[in-house]
Amino acid sequence: MPAAVHEQNQSLILVYGDTPDHQMGRILWSQLSGQDVKIEFPQTIQELDAHAPKAVLIVVVIGPNGEHADLARRFTSRPEIPAEIMGIDPQSDVPDRMRHLGAGFDTIFNLEMTTWVDFRNILIVKLEKGRVRQKNAFQRDEYRRFRASLAASPDAFIVFDNEKRLFFVSDHYKRFYGPYASRLVRGLPVADAFNLAFEFHGLTPDHPIYELSAAFWLNLEGQIEFPLPDGRIWRCTATPLPDDQGTIITTTDVTDYRAQQKELREKTEELSEALEKEQAASALQKQFIGMVSHEFRTPLTIIDGHAQILQRRADQLDADTIRNRTKTIRSAVSRLVNMMESVLSSSLLTTGTLEPYPEDFDLSALLHELCDEQAALASTHTISCDVTGLPATVRQDRKMMTLVCTNILANAVKFSKNDPAITVTARMAGNDIEITIQDNGVGIPEAEIDKIFDRYYRASTASGIPGTGIGLSLVRDLVRLMGGCIQVESAIGQGTMMKIIVPDLNSGSAV
Repeated sequence: MPAAVHEQNQSLILVYGDTPDHQMGRILWSQLSGQDVKIEFPQTIQELDAHAPKAVLIVVVIGPNGEHADLARRFTSRPEIPAEIMGIDPQSDVPDRMRHLGAGFDTIFNLEMTTWVDFRNILIVKLEKGRVRQKNAFQRDEYRRFRASLAASPDAFIVFDNEKRLFFVSDHYKRFYGPYASRLVRGLPVADAFNLAFEFHGLTPDHPIYELSAAFWLNLEGQIEFPLPDGRIWRCTATPLPDDQGTIITTTDVTDYRAQQKELREKTEELSEALEKEQAASALQKQFIGMVSHEFRTPLTIIDGHAQILQRRADQLDADTIRNRTKTIRSAVSRLVNMMESVLSSSLLTTGTLEPYPEDFDLSALLHELCDEQAALASTHTISCDVTGLPATVRQDRKMMTLVCTNILANAVKFSKNDPAITVTARMAGNDIEITIQDNGVGIPEAEIDKIFDRYYRASTASGIPGTGIGLSLVRDLVRLMGGCIQVESAIGQGTMMKIIVPDLNSGSAV
C-alpha cells in the first residue's frame, strides 16, 4: 500500500481497530484500485475524532469481545460527520450483524463477505454516498457563509424587493444569460424577469414546465427544480429576507446530484435484493441443518437400539432373529452412507470442485449390483432389471452414475411401499445411454414436477416420508456434469418414471 499522502481531491477513508499489519486496510486498498482514495489508520479515539469530519467512509474493525462496537453511535450523532459508518466483525453471523446494525452501523460485514465479488461495488456505492453527503455538508456550510457575506458575494442568486422588483443579480446569472444580462436591470418586475428567462431558453407558454415555473417565480415561494433544454437541472429556492425586505432566490445546479441519487437508489435496490437473497439462503441452510440432523438421528437410533439388543442378549437370540436385526442395522447404515454421499457430493458441486472422471466399465453389472443392493435392503419390494440393450462396456463417470442411480432407486423404494414393484430398463438410443426407472408409488403432482430438482424442495406427496430434499438436486447436477439430462413423468397415485439420458463417451456424442 503506498504511503498516505494527502491530495486535495482524494476521498479520505479511516480504518480504526485494524490488525498491526493493517489486514483490513490491505483488503480495502485491493478492492478500491483505480479509485482516488486515501486510507489512514488512527491509533487513538482522539485522532479518529479529529479526522472523522473529513472522511467519506469510516471502517471500524470490531474486536473478538465486541471492542469498538459502540463507536457507531459516537459518529452518527454528530451532524458534522458525513461519512458512512461501516463495521467489520471478522467472525460474525447474521444475528451479530443485525445487532451491530441496531447499534448504529450503516452496514456490517464479516471477513468472508469481503471476498465476495459484489463487495467492491458496495464499497464504491458507500464512497459515492459519502462523497455526496460530504459535498452536501460543504454546500450547507458555504450557504451559511454566503448569507453572512451577501453583499460582497459573487455567487449565483437574485434578490427581489418587497414589491417583487429586481434588486440585485449576481455575476453568475449575468455570465449565464450573456447578451440577455443587460436586460436584467434593477426595478424589473418579477413577471418580466420570468418571461425573459423563458425567452432565453427558447421556451413558450405552452411548454409543460411553464405553468409550474410561473407559480414559483410569480409568488417567490418554496422550491422548484427546472430541467433545462441542455439537460441540466437547476434547483431554485426562495428564502424571505429578514424584516420583510424582500426575497432571495438561490440557484443550484443539481444535475450531478440527481444523477448520483438515481445511481444510489439503483445500487440500494440491488443491495436490498442481495440482502434478501442472503437471508433466504440463510433460512434454507437452517432448514437443511434441521432436516439433516433429524434424518441422521433416526438411523443412528435404529443402529444403536438393535446393537444394544444384540450385545445384551446375544446368547438368547436365535439365528433368524440375529439375521433380521443385523439386516435392519445394515439397512440403517446404508441409509446413512447414501445420505452422506449425497451431502458431500452436493457440497462439492456447490464449490465447483467436482469434475467427471470418465472410465470404461460394465454398466449392466453395475445396475444389477445396485438393484440387488436395494432389494436386499427392502425385502418387500420386487426390483426387475432389464439391461439387454446395453453393450459390454460404456465410457462415463462410474461414481457419478452410481450416485445417480442409487438416489433414484432409493426414492423409488421409499415412495412405493403400497405397490412395491420397480422396473429398471437400460438401453442404447443411438450414441446415448438411456436408463429408465419406473415405480408405482405415490407420484408427484404435475405442478410440482419442475420443482422437485430444486435444492431442499420436497413434493407435497412426500409428507411423512423421511428425506432431506438433496437427492434429486444432486441427481440433476451430476447428470448435467456427465453431459446429459433427465426426464420425468408422474401422476398422483400411479407412480413415477425417471429417464436418465447421458452420452456414451466412447461414441463422442452429447445430449
